[in-house]
Amino acid sequence: MDLDRRVPPDSFVYKEVARLYKIAHSLRPVATDRWNRELYETNLDTLGGLDPKTGVLRLSKHRVLMHLTGATSTERAADQAEALSTVLHEATHGGMHIKVVGEPNAVLTSHSRGVMEGFAEVRAVADFDAFADLAGYEGLTLGAPHYPGAFAATKDVMTHVTGPGYSMDNLIDDACRGPVLMHFDQFAHALVVNQLSDLTHREPRTQQAIRAQLIEPMLHAHWPTLPNTEAPTGHAVARDIRLALDARVDELRRRYDFSGLTDGGQPGVLTVDRSRILGAPAARTDGLDNMRFLGAQPSASGAVAHRPVLGQGARRPTTTSGLQNRPTQSRPRE
Repeated sequence: MDLDRRVPPDSFVYKEVARLYKIAHSLRPVATDRWNRELYETNLDTLGGLDPKTGVLRLSKHRVLMHLTGATSTERAADQAEALSTVLHEATHGGMHIKVVGEPNAVLTSHSRGVMEGFAEVRAVADFDAFADLAGYEGLTLGAPHYPGAFAATKDVMTHVTGPGYSMDNLIDDACRGPVLMHFDQFAHALVVNQLSDLTHREPRTQQAIRAQLIEPMLHAHWPTLPNTEAPTGHAVARDIRLALDARVDELRRRYDFSGLTDGGQPGVLTVDRSRILGAPAARTDGLDNMRFLGAQPSASGAVAHRPVLGQGARRPTTTSGLQNRPTQSRPRE
């Protein structure tokens, strides 16, 4: 049996996927679109995935495509909600770049893969009701996220760094544009606006260095494994991050007077240990881990669980748990 089959562009299901994908991007307008307009139906044990190299979109024939009928089905409402959230999740991936050049705060390690999947789930949950209504699938209720550990950690951290000055909706808007490797920098920016607002009008290199010091405590060792864990693990990771971030914010307030001088008396710019920020020795920040991550291959350190050949964004049942080291139960699907 063929695992993948190309969906003809003139077919109803292709046109429905394209319509939904366009609606997803209209909710959070972005300038990037990495889908190359090739659609395949797959019989693999996955909901779907956007290939990071080719831009090909693959969606499950039985779990996604067959439920995209153009209108709500009361008999298969849960299946339709899952199918719609999958398209929204993959459209989120398709709307942002992964690579970034010349950004010292880019996180080139597999931590970015964990937050990438977590953020795509956060966006899918936040926008699902509006998405379903605009698409003509009114009344559907979204079930549990398919990356519960990554979702829990990402949402908890996003909630912690956002506030009146820079809201959760603001952060989702910006993170939808990416790049993926700058998600942690975007989270740090939200924290600066809400908790270190005296710095928001300072010299750009000073702001960048402050964000770098806030990125470091966010790089929990379990980010690479979070897409394969359950919600309690994600909440535990986020709790560690919140405590570390609060300590770092307090440290920054004590060490810097925000008059434009660092604790060393040099105007404007703070010095930062880049090897600590990236979570890897300085000699390994040459993009090697980044390229393995972009190519949907495990990192050299083996921190990322093996993924299906569908590549970045593939959604499938989880198999391992990072902190608890126990198997997780995949949710039953019709």
